[in-house]
Amino acid sequence: MKDDFEFLVEKYADTVTRICFVNLENRADAEDAWQNVFIKLFKSKKLWNKPEKELRKWLVTVTLNECRDIKRKLFHRNHYDIDELDISYSENFNKDIISAVRSLPLKYLQVIELYYFEGYSVAEISDILSENENTVKSRLKRGRELLKGEFLNEQF
Repeated sequence: MKDDFEFLVEKYADTVTRICFVNLENRADAEDAWQNVFIKLFKSKKLWNKPEKELRKWLVTVTLNECRDIKRKLFHRNHYDIDELDISYSENFNKDIISAVRSLPLKYLQVIELYYFEGYSVAEISDILSENENTVKSRLKRGRELLKGEFLNEQF
């Protein structure tokens, strides 16, 4: 049983970590969210044998909800620069892109993160976020436009 859980943590740690870092503004909050997600997974042993797609969807949904809950807490007053954090992203994404994505409003940030960084389809994102597919498509389009505007403004 311990080996099963350790396997799941090793397999999904990077995905949960990326989502936590992109959605939260400091390392401590990201670590808290990460820990809470895996505690919930540990307590939900019946999920351990679910198909990979179903388990991954559950983890992403729980991670996004955990990040939202942490952001809602009133005691969040101290903010740290997330640029100081050592976030392991694929070499396909440079720091400027990550920084631009983090500057997006949450509703665009989430769909861009899930689509481009995590590789989910529009239908899967729609299911994870409990949003209409057309809403997800609109947010992807608007998020891309905001990112394009961000990079065009930097060049001039």
